[in-house]
Amino acid sequence: MKNKISSIQIVRAVIQLIAFITVPALFITIFSSIGEIISSIADGSFVLLDNLGRLVLILGVFLMTVVWGRFFCGFICSFGAMQDLLNSIGKLIPFKIKVPEKADKWLKLLKYAVLAFVAVGVWGFSVTGDIIWSPWAVFGIYSSLSGWSSLKYFLTLGGALLLLIIIGSLFIERFFCRYLCPLGALFSLVSRFRIYSLKRKPDKCGNCKLCTSKCSMAIPLYKYDEVRSGECINCMKCTSVCPNENISAETLPAISGTVAATAVAGLYYAGVLTSVPDTAAVSELPFQNTFEDATNTIYADGTYKGSGEGFRGDVDVTVTVENGVITDITVDSYKDDKEFFQKAKSSVISGIIKSQSTDVDAVSGATFSSNGIINAVKNALGEEIAEVTEPTAEQTRKHTKHTESATETAEPVTEEVTGPGTEAPEETITSDENSIASEISEQFADGVYTGTGNGFRGATNVTVTVENGEITDITVNTVMTSSFSAALRTE
Repeated sequence: MKNKISSIQIVRAVIQLIAFITVPALFITIFSSIGEIISSIADGSFVLLDNLGRLVLILGVFLMTVVWGRFFCGFICSFGAMQDLLNSIGKLIPFKIKVPEKADKWLKLLKYAVLAFVAVGVWGFSVTGDIIWSPWAVFGIYSSLSGWSSLKYFLTLGGALLLLIIIGSLFIERFFCRYLCPLGALFSLVSRFRIYSLKRKPDKCGNCKLCTSKCSMAIPLYKYDEVRSGECINCMKCTSVCPNENISAETLPAISGTVAATAVAGLYYAGVLTSVPDTAAVSELPFQNTFEDATNTIYADGTYKGSGEGFRGDVDVTVTVENGVITDITVDSYKDDKEFFQKAKSSVISGIIKSQSTDVDAVSGATFSSNGIINAVKNALGEEIAEVTEPTAEQTRKHTKHTESATETAEPVTEEVTGPGTEAPEETITSDENSIASEISEQFADGVYTGTGNGFRGATNVTVTVENGEITDITVNTVMTSSFSAALRTE
């Protein structure tokens, strides 16, 4: 038996560390991307351009798996790296658990049952609701130092499952990967068709079974001349431990597989995560919603700041209220992963402004970030929220007086109108002989609007001109994508 650590194990450990630091939530991203695509196809809301980043990531990782096997699991997955570390610590514990080969074989089927539950129950019917059920999500929170400011997530279902996985990993190597990982189940199915595989020379084997005893996934390697099991995560421990070098894998595919995984992750994060600046604000015109639409929640005019707890820490926002309605919500700071936060921000903020209420749905796959924004707005408004069912006489007079004043005035009204990812330029909106109340009955309110939308490789900025309630001009300031909805969705 070899006593020194092999070079491939050193390289693997270095790559695992780099992946843990740089892309700790990549495995969550892959799995949630699969779920979002399946869910959008099922409910008929799938849009190719909106899902290009997810498709690139998924196809890239699965193509890599078809060619080289489960290199992602063995080299890139941070959840797997955590289990490896825990098992190394667990070796110091005198008490050991040995899972019989036959029992191990049956237990490995559990992950397919977990995959079926997630695909049908969670993605299909949302049976978990708002329950924090995923141990991956809780792991993502505590993979950051800021996440340890509170231990409350360990009291959730996902937290309980994570504790179970931590304890299991101390005694059984890759406990979660073997028996419970739904993404591992998918990779296992795909990996069965891989082109490159481990090869063993049975004629030179002394049947010591060291390769089997060191296998992270407890594959009975002594039974095979060529290892094509979907359970193999390419940890290469079997090649490192064999004293006669009777089991081997081609080095080039191993290196290429790792490079491919890194390239795919880099492409996805470079193309999607940097697409919307952090300072993006979502704004709407005053009086865009009629007074009757806003009577269930009346706000006092002013500028308010508030905070809410997101995935990795506080989300800070500034809320602007004019003439009793929310006209602007700006995110001042956040600590969540940029990918998830940006996905939640535009949808949640536009939903709050449109409905004039914080009673909006969280974005699937970004629940923590969505709730952080919602709670921050609630915290900002605080005592300024008045729950009523009918407008008071004073509120009605205030609205009527302002509308009449706007009708009689021929002066231009200057407001800030921005789309996501833009600064807040001053745009001029000129009222005509009709009142603003009648103006908003048109399809669009007259004015010049700037909006930004997420493209495949970055943000696309456009300027839209509206005259007499109709779009008269659209100027593309950057590469064309889906910016029309960003500029006009507030209408």
